[in-house]
Amino acid sequence: MAWKDRIGGENGRHVLAGANFALYTLIGIALVVLVNWFVNRHDTRWDMTPNKKYSLSDQTRKILKGLNRDVTIYVFDRRDSFSQRRDLLDMFSTAAPSRLTVKYVDPNHDPTLAKQFGIRTATTVIAAGDRHMEAQGDTEEAITNALVRVLKGQRTICFIQGHGERSLEGADRDGYEQLKKQLDNENYQTETAALMQKMAIPSDATLVVIAGPQNDYLELEVDVLRKYVQGGGRLLLLLDAGVETPNLAKLLTDWNVTARNDLVIDMNPVAQLFGTSPAMPLILKYGTNPIVQPLANRATLFPMARSFDIGKEPKPGVTIDQLCDTSPDSFGVEDFNPKMEKVSFRPGKDLKGPLTIAVAGSLSSEGDKKPAGRFVALGTSLIASNNVLGSRSLSNRDFILNSINWLSADEDLISIRPTAPEAQHLTMNAQQMRQVLFLFVIGIPVFIIAAGVIVWWGRR
Repeated sequence: MAWKDRIGGENGRHVLAGANFALYTLIGIALVVLVNWFVNRHDTRWDMTPNKKYSLSDQTRKILKGLNRDVTIYVFDRRDSFSQRRDLLDMFSTAAPSRLTVKYVDPNHDPTLAKQFGIRTATTVIAAGDRHMEAQGDTEEAITNALVRVLKGQRTICFIQGHGERSLEGADRDGYEQLKKQLDNENYQTETAALMQKMAIPSDATLVVIAGPQNDYLELEVDVLRKYVQGGGRLLLLLDAGVETPNLAKLLTDWNVTARNDLVIDMNPVAQLFGTSPAMPLILKYGTNPIVQPLANRATLFPMARSFDIGKEPKPGVTIDQLCDTSPDSFGVEDFNPKMEKVSFRPGKDLKGPLTIAVAGSLSSEGDKKPAGRFVALGTSLIASNNVLGSRSLSNRDFILNSINWLSADEDLISIRPTAPEAQHLTMNAQQMRQVLFLFVIGIPVFIIAAGVIVWWGRR
């Protein structure tokens, strides 16, 4: 009896162990299925790289989310090279799965399609409807720019010349060569015009830019600008400190904005961490206009800026938004001129901050079916200079391009744009290199061998 009980007990334990094994196996399978279901339903990535190499920029995600037509990205290359582009393009297709398709084409196996697009080398083509555009590279920025061109078509920005304005061809620190390149990337064609020659805005202009005039405009020129904006036109006006332009200032006054004749000095200690001088206010406080909404927690630099005052009493048909304000540690040096050798706060004359150095306005008339006119006024033209626009630590590029997007009614493009990947380098001195050598090349292998010897000796 005891022998049978012992056999039965052993059988029971075997059955119980088998049941436990089967139960744990089922639980493991259920967990794997549950994790896969959750990952498929919640496609989330954590990009820990410093440059966010495996994440799309705000602008790209915004454009893809707002797609209202089908888009196809064709990748023309050899089959063995497709894997080099999949990481980036998979992010594009994942962000707009119902509207965007990526197709990989080997011209050697599908020469007809390659001939249709005129492809001769490895490239990426974005197509939507009867439009297609070849990307100028295989980076996110290049593909997004090509996508914008396909979706938006060509638009024209007219830069007024004839009064000492900034040059679009200027390659020096204060020139606008970089701005022209950025506008070209976003499919804005740039042209220049001398307003005093024809006294008319070019008919193909999407918007007009006056960047840093050194001489005032004629009253007739100002009248043309006034009628243009009040008739639904768009104007970006950049006025420098120390340059008196009373006629242009009168134009803003008509729209309830006063351009002060001052120089803004900002003693904010935070700005000093960026290596700026007090005459180069670092802006961290923004308004609520769509232009600056994406710039929260980002910095823009306004070198040698003047300030604006928004009228307390609103004017009919005019809506004004303040875009950028300086810190409470700032003040405006009244009656500033570049010949001043020293500037300091003068109680009773100079105005204490915060000061507004950028505004945006909309003009409309009751019962008028024309689109509302828009304008943006900035207190310095150096905000878009080559020296400032190319800084990776500042958001001047996004601020300027967002202003242009808002003026041209391309609000869906207002965002933070992709940046070119930045190479990461590890720099070590001789001592650090020796430490790495002894620790990883010699130390770890010796430790593993020693641990193996100890285990072998213990088992003996």
